[in-house]
Amino acid sequence: MFCKPRQDARAEIHLRNQGFETFRPRTRERRTRNGQRRVIVESMFPRYLFVQLAAGGQDWGPIRSTRGAVGLVRHGQEAAVVPQSVIRELRRRCDDDDIVQLAGSIDYQPDEAVEIIDGPCAGYRGLFQARTGAERVAVLLTLLNHQRRVEVAETAIRRA
Repeated sequence: MFCKPRQDARAEIHLRNQGFETFRPRTRERRTRNGQRRVIVESMFPRYLFVQLAAGGQDWGPIRSTRGAVGLVRHGQEAAVVPQSVIRELRRRCDDDDIVQLAGSIDYQPDEAVEIIDGPCAGYRGLFQARTGAERVAVLLTLLNHQRRVEVAETAIRRA
């Protein structure tokens, strides 16, 4: 379903109040605002949410007039259908608050070149060593002609 800008949460509430089953996966994002680093929760797919519709027995008309909603995503006259396997995989990665856990979603190989993009070592390149926790990784850096193993947040690295 397609929603008005920044109103997907509102549409979700109103659809649930009407008896529709909805799913709006969200993610945690690190943002800098006014020099402050913060973690915010936002929709994984801004302006979209998933609505379970019965094939023939459910009236879809109220969706168009729901606050925050624009309408169903369509392909011609037919409502777009997302395979259940995709929804199941998203739900599997969600916690109790429908927040998708992205940590561990990228498979780095040992000794793969990575770049640190956040934190005090931002800009350095190193070699991925291992995962050290749920959201932390070990990277081997060469600093002052010596190799040092440092731990950083998984979100602070990317493939070089």
